[in-house]
Amino acid sequence: MKIQTAYMDDIEINEADIIRFEHGIPGFEEERQFILLPISSDSIYQVLQSVITKELAFIVASPFIAIKDYSFELEEATVETLQINDEREVAVLGIVTLKETLASSTINLKAPIVINTTNKQAKQVILENSQFSIHQPLSNSKEEV
Repeated sequence: MKIQTAYMDDIEINEADIIRFEHGIPGFEEERQFILLPISSDSIYQVLQSVITKELAFIVASPFIAIKDYSFELEEATVETLQINDEREVAVLGIVTLKETLASSTINLKAPIVINTTNKQAKQVILENSQFSIHQPLSNSKEEV
């Protein structure tokens, strides 16, 4: 399947790699199909690109680039919705907000994206009563985007 992307040319993707958000992403509820695209082979950043809307793409990264001991408990409803059977099939990403410099850029740790890597089901989870910020500095990251 061929898609148009925000940051790259048109690309061919494998439909089996499509990540499905049952209820979309907050603010983009109608967008339910995304693909993860590497920015480069050695980058810690990726693009979460809508399969349908060319202009809708988020820069994402592992939250561990900002906080090494980042962790949270998933609600049982989320575990059931994503059909998670084992924590090893879970990937967690944060949406990055790019600023003028990487040092001033931030990552959203209060609302991580949780992906079941086995069945490609995903959800952006809003952590209630969390000590994490939606604008956590990427100060631990040394890599350029």
